[in-house]
Amino acid sequence: MRNFFDSTLRRPLLAALLMGVAAIACLPTPAAAAMDLLDQPAFQSGRAAKSMLLTIARAGERLVAAGERGVIVYSDDQGTSWTQANVPVSVTLTTLCFVSRDAGWAAGHDGVILKTADGGKTWHKQFDGNSANTLVLAGLEARVKETRSALETAPEKSRATAAASLESLQNSLQDAKASTSFGPSMPLFGLWFRDATEGLVIGAFGQFFHTRDGGKTWESWSGRIANPEGLHFNSIAQLANGNLMITGEAGKLRRSRDEGVTWETLDTGYPGHLYGTLALPDSPVLLTYGFAGNVYKSSDDGRTWKALPKLTNKPIVAGMTLPNGSILLVAGDGRVLTSRDQGGSFVLSTTPSGRPVAAVLPQLLPNNKLLLVGTGGPRLVNVNINAH
Repeated sequence: MRNFFDSTLRRPLLAALLMGVAAIACLPTPAAAAMDLLDQPAFQSGRAAKSMLLTIARAGERLVAAGERGVIVYSDDQGTSWTQANVPVSVTLTTLCFVSRDAGWAAGHDGVILKTADGGKTWHKQFDGNSANTLVLAGLEARVKETRSALETAPEKSRATAAASLESLQNSLQDAKASTSFGPSMPLFGLWFRDATEGLVIGAFGQFFHTRDGGKTWESWSGRIANPEGLHFNSIAQLANGNLMITGEAGKLRRSRDEGVTWETLDTGYPGHLYGTLALPDSPVLLTYGFAGNVYKSSDDGRTWKALPKLTNKPIVAGMTLPNGSILLVAGDGRVLTSRDQGGSFVLSTTPSGRPVAAVLPQLLPNNKLLLVGTGGPRLVNVNINAH
């Protein structure tokens, strides 16, 4: 079985790496461990906007950010000032998604999914790791039963393949049962909603859930993606070309051309974690980025990939394309990598932005400002979009 705690603490460990503190600082204190953080509302503090924040999104003109201990803050003045939201949990939140000015979702540790109907001011819990464990086990048990039945009637020439599939599923089921013994602890890392009713959420160990009713109920869709190793899914996004892309562990990308119904696996050849992917508008060029400054480019819509020269050893935590055709990637120290030739080459800014960065609003604000979140909360920095 794979190392459960290594995955579960991946986001806190990333935060620890960014902050330059020991990973043990991310573990709960005995007092914290005694309470169920899924039932503990986020503590209200005048310093909430200085918290470690891990994700940021736009809700109409409002900006919303979320992070450790269930903190969610929002801004109605383009990031100048922030107000803390009312949140019913105290677990770390890793991802946000809004489909309108009012309707949005947040997800994070312990499998929690929250919904807001007022643009991020107040939130309620829809789903957590207890429900996730039940769905994962039920889905795997159904697939084991189906595969066992298929093996019994399979022709001789295909029995070996069917037997191998059954063994793989049985191993996955055993791993899942062992993981659920830890309780509601597997984190979710990415959200995507097509509209106010249909959405997807992904996370550690290949967790993949789908809703048709705005998050009131969820079903496991893990069986739709070939993932026998149980690799982690780190983010999900709809690219400029309309395709959905899940970016994850072991250099693997999962692409859907039909809004999540079917998926194909793209292998970049990189053995480590990738955190996000960009598709250039009206182009077959794809860029994916991740741990230790690694950036990979495909010029043929994902069929082949090449590593671009490394300009930093910091993780690349965010990327965006600009209306003028430039590409911006942002490293964990806040430095910006800029390309004006469709990712053929990048220039790295010389000065770090200050505090370590975990996520970036994927659009520039007025006056070419980037909104970064990470250690110490949100901050605005100027960016030179004419780097070369």
